[in-house]
Amino acid sequence: MDAHDWRLGLVDNDALTLAALSSLVRSKFADDGISVAWSVRSGDEAVDMCVDRSTRPDAVVVDMGMDDVDGAMTMRRIRRLSTRIMLLAMTSHSLARYRELARSCGAAVLLDKADFSGLACCLRDCAAGKQPRNGFGTVMRGSASTGEQAAPLSGSRTVRSLSAREMEVMDWTIEGLTAKEVAAKMAISESTVKTHIRHVIIKLRVRNKLQAIRLWSEMRRGG
Repeated sequence: MDAHDWRLGLVDNDALTLAALSSLVRSKFADDGISVAWSVRSGDEAVDMCVDRSTRPDAVVVDMGMDDVDGAMTMRRIRRLSTRIMLLAMTSHSLARYRELARSCGAAVLLDKADFSGLACCLRDCAAGKQPRNGFGTVMRGSASTGEQAAPLSGSRTVRSLSAREMEVMDWTIEGLTAKEVAAKMAISESTVKTHIRHVIIKLRVRNKLQAIRLWSEMRRGG
């Protein structure tokens, strides 16, 4: 493997963590052909980097708990752009808290942010074209994969039954977009958006759209 032929993007709103990860990769993996293409502190910036072909990486390490646009939304947006970019999720919380959510968003693996040795093994495996250890086995590909959505909320409540389209509608809705704006983003009709929301209300067993938005927001924050 030639030097710097596997490009890595890093996104974490914690400046110290971002600096530590960048330093780790640059100091430890040059001989493995792994380089940091860029490091940014917001989900929006990461998506922009993936849109531009000149800065598009082979993989992105994504913090699940970012403030502006959370890791789940960031990975979904990147996955809608490209099925080729590998997504490596990380968290400082319990892995069980985010495991199924990370998988449903297209991540290949969920890593403990404090486990640098685990990250090192993962990067070497991925750069060599192997499935990462303790990974999910398959990388979900964009909205074509309905996948298994299971995110802990409170008690045993889950959202396994939601389709990829329904999840995408809710992701845009909790960002404050109207049904008309969501329809434009997804290239579907406004009535279809409203139908998806009605289905979500039924599946989440809530009374109305406001409760669905509140519950979905809590799930996205890992609450």
